[in-house]
Amino acid sequence: MGHGEEPLTATYKTQRPPWIGIWSDREYKGRPDWWKEPGLEDSVARSGKLRLYRARFREEDPDWYDPKVKDGESLAGPFGLDSKKTKNLTKKGDQPGELSDFQNKVYEGSHQFKSIAEKFGLSKEHPGLDVSPTMNDLINTPKSQLGRNAIITNSWYHFGPRFFDSPLNEGAFWKGLAAAKYAGILLAPYTILEIRALNTVSVADFSPRAYLKRYLQLAPFPLAVAFAWGFTLSAASTIRNKDDVNNHWFASAAVGSTVATMKSNIALGTSAAIFTAIIGAFWQYQRHSETGLQGMTAHPQSSGIWGGPLLWQKMQIGDADVPTTRY
Repeated sequence: MGHGEEPLTATYKTQRPPWIGIWSDREYKGRPDWWKEPGLEDSVARSGKLRLYRARFREEDPDWYDPKVKDGESLAGPFGLDSKKTKNLTKKGDQPGELSDFQNKVYEGSHQFKSIAEKFGLSKEHPGLDVSPTMNDLINTPKSQLGRNAIITNSWYHFGPRFFDSPLNEGAFWKGLAAAKYAGILLAPYTILEIRALNTVSVADFSPRAYLKRYLQLAPFPLAVAFAWGFTLSAASTIRNKDDVNNHWFASAAVGSTVATMKSNIALGTSAAIFTAIIGAFWQYQRHSETGLQGMTAHPQSSGIWGGPLLWQKMQIGDADVPTTRY
């Protein structure tokens, strides 16, 4: 949670050991990394994050063979962090703040920018540089392409409110609008599938106008449900001043009530509430995990994603041979 002027941050209560019952009133005050052999520490668990892979002894621990580089001392990882031990912070996940400010931070924090800025005085009119924050691939200017965490990195779906432009306990109304916007984007391809599967618009009558009409007919229900989820999730965080999994119980109840009211079906609303609670809990714990919502930086290793040095043999097509003469 936030302290003073600091923004609210997600919190996670480290899993208790099996000898402390789930419903027990006892408070566990021992090691957060209780599964490890005595004398060993887990930096992920001790930082309050969810450790997915739990090594029991040092020979089973990758960090023992390849220790983490101290924060701020990595020469290859973004922001001086060990990119094999830290989630990819160059992607905008649940970090609160404006996207443009985040992109500028990633751009100016890249190794390429800092190396050039140390040697040359870059003016405000400078068009920008090609940078590689993860030392993996270059990101061309404009830097508005930095930080995007989606399959398609175009900017049109970034218009309007974004869910994590602010901490979870701020701007509940805008959080609801952001969730509704995302639902509206997903509704566009769904409308095409619905028309084709249920034949709600015949082939002879299909046109852009007919598609738009059907889209508007379908829109009220998913947009209302999405708004109820986003607004209630943020409102619960604001009232409780906590960003934890318990906020999702309130959000799922709001979703269930909205579905039951709009569809006049209590059973359907109850099912929607249970489903939303489960998905919300998974989403919340993923935020707390060592990989986060951003995932880890991809590293080419053991031929990795690049295919290896002999991949050209698979691409050799035709009668021409690769030259073997050395100059």
